[in-house]
Amino acid sequence: MPNQKKNQKQKPNGFLIVASQFYEYYEAAHMLIDSLLDYMPNANIVLFAHKEWTDDDHRCDNLFMVHDVPNHVRAKLWALSKTPFNKTIYLDADMFIQHEDVSKMFDFDSDLVFTNIRPYAGKIAKFVGGEMVLHGGVFGYKSTPRILQFMNDWWEYYCKQRTGEWWPNVEPKERLISWDQLTLWWLTENTYSDLDISIYKDDARFNFVYLYKKDECESEIVVWHYTLPLKDPADARSINQK
Repeated sequence: MPNQKKNQKQKPNGFLIVASQFYEYYEAAHMLIDSLLDYMPNANIVLFAHKEWTDDDHRCDNLFMVHDVPNHVRAKLWALSKTPFNKTIYLDADMFIQHEDVSKMFDFDSDLVFTNIRPYAGKIAKFVGGEMVLHGGVFGYKSTPRILQFMNDWWEYYCKQRTGEWWPNVEPKERLISWDQLTLWWLTENTYSDLDISIYKDDARFNFVYLYKKDECESEIVVWHYTLPLKDPADARSINQK
C-alpha cells in the first residue's frame, strides 16, 4: 500500500517523480525535489521509489505521497496512471528547477502538454516509418479516464515492445526497441490520435537538456535537464547490485 504522508483529499495540481533501480536516481530525485520546493514551496509531490530506499528516510516525510515502484528500466511508465492529482507534471529525476515559472507548468487546457525533441541533442529521432517529436522527460496531463488508460497502454505496449511481443513495423529495430518515446509516438499517431496534445510556449525552458543550444529558449531556463550516464549500478544501495 502507498505510504500517504498527507492524508488529504486529492489536490488539483502535483508533480510526479520516479526513481528505480539505480540509487543515484533516488538521490537525484531528492535534489530535484529540494530545488522544486525552493521555487514552489507549497508544491504537491509524489515520489515513486523502492521501499528499501524510502523507508525511514525523513526527506520523504512531507511529500504528498510516497509509493513503492517495480524494478524496471521504465518504471516511470508504470507509475503515471497512479497519480493522485487532477493535473500532473511528470519530471525525470535527473533535473533541477531554477526558476519560479515552474508553477506555470500547470497552465494548460489540453489533454497532455509536452516539449519538443531537438534531434541534434538525441540519439535518434527520425526513422523509417516516422519521427519522434514529443520528449518524454517532461510532460503534463489530466487525470481523465481516457488519459489514464493511455498511460496504462503506454506502459503495457512498451513492455511488449521490449520483449518483442509487439512491434510497430518501423526500422532500425535494434536502435529503436528500447525507446519509450517510440511507443509514445505510435500511440499518439494511432490509437490515441484524437487526444488534444499541446507544446509549451517557449518549450525548451521547461526541459532544457544540457546539450541544447543556448538560443533554444527566449526566457530564462526553468527546468535544467542533465543526465546520469549509468550503465551499471555504482552505489551499493542500488537494486540489482552485483
